[in-house]
Formats: sequence, C-alpha cells, structure tokens
Amino acid sequence: MKAAMQTVCALALLAMAVVPASADLYSNGPINGTLAAYDIFGGQSISDSFVLSSASTVTGVDFGAWTGLGDSITSVQWSIGTTPGDSSLGGGVANTTDVLFSNSNGYTVDTDTFSTGSISLGAGTYYLTLQNSTTASGNSEGFWDINNGPSSGYFDGANPLANDLSGCTTCSEAFGIQGTGGTVTPEPGYWALLSVAVVGLIWVKRRRARVQA
Repeated sequence: MKAAMQTVCALALLAMAVVPASADLYSNGPINGTLAAYDIFGGQSISDSFVLSSASTVTGVDFGAWTGLGDSITSVQWSIGTTPGDSSLGGGVANTTDVLFSNSNGYTVDTDTFSTGSISLGAGTYYLTLQNSTTASGNSEGFWDINNGPSSGYFDGANPLANDLSGCTTCSEAFGIQGTGGTVTPEPGYWALLSVAVVGLIWVKRRRARVQA
C-alpha cells in the first residue's frame, strides 16, 4: 500500500513538473512564406497589434523573417507599447535565433525568436514593433512575413506611422508572443499524467476504506 501511494504521489509531482514554464500568449497565425513581406530595415518599421485576455508576463517573441537566399537576420530592434511604434513598455536590440522554415521566391524564410526579458502587462491591446534588422552577410535586407493574420498592421516608411497601412488587417505579419499567465494551456501530457494520479489517489483511498472495514 505504501509503495502504491508513493507511485501515485510521484505521478502527481511529475504532472506538475511538465506544466510549461512559458507558452504562447498570442499567436497571429503561422508563417505564410509565399505571400509577401514588409521591410524592417533602413529606418523602416512595422507595428502589429496583439491582445492579451488577462494579466500576463511577456518573455519572448517569434516572427517570420525573410532575407536574401542563404542569409539570416542576426539582430532586430524591437519594442512593445500601447500604440503603434510606442516603446514605453519595453524594447531593445535583440540577437535572434533562426530556424530555417523554407525558401520562397528567391528568399530564405525563417522563424526567428528572441527574448524580451520579463514584461508584465495587464489584459488589453498592445503593439509589437520591429525595425533596424541586421543580417549575417550584412549585404541583404530583412523583412517581416505577411500572413494576413487577425492583427492590425502599421507601416512606418516615408509617411507618419499608421498612415501607410491605417491598421490594415489584410497585411498583418506572422508572429507570436510568449510568456506566462494569460491563456497558457498545459500540454496534453500534463492532463494525462494528472488523470492517472487522480485515479490512483481514488483507488488508494477506496482500498484503504475496504481494509479498514
């Protein structure tokens, strides 16, 4: 009986251990990779909106990046704020980690990720801005993949911010916001382990009741 109880407790602890430390707080959909991409180099920037359903801590970002064939983005200037282009809630220049996605129309398309540190945000609408990207070769340009996700996109080029796209929802970009809180959902494995632990605890309790009777 003691051994059975120890096994059940171990399963319960393991179930708690596999709860992810961070997960997607917001996803604007997958990389398209073939539609188009907007410049995030040479003084041009893109802002995309994202919505948090509850108080959360943002810890990282991933985004779809285009570069010249065989090249990759090595760093990007980022910011998060309450309006397009705003950096009041956090920002900096981040080194990106590239994961090759595909080649399209003579470009290399990557999923790039970077850490933002810990940014505590309440429920609401915020804006991620990317600009001033650099590449490994130093010769090609960086772009942010367009996937027409639910976000509103804003382009800052020759005209004032938000005047070019005016919150265009058919030209928003591929990106995700990672962190803790909000809509973080445990993986299926967590629920499976937790279910086994709960069933085991019920079994042990009933067996003890029969022994005492």
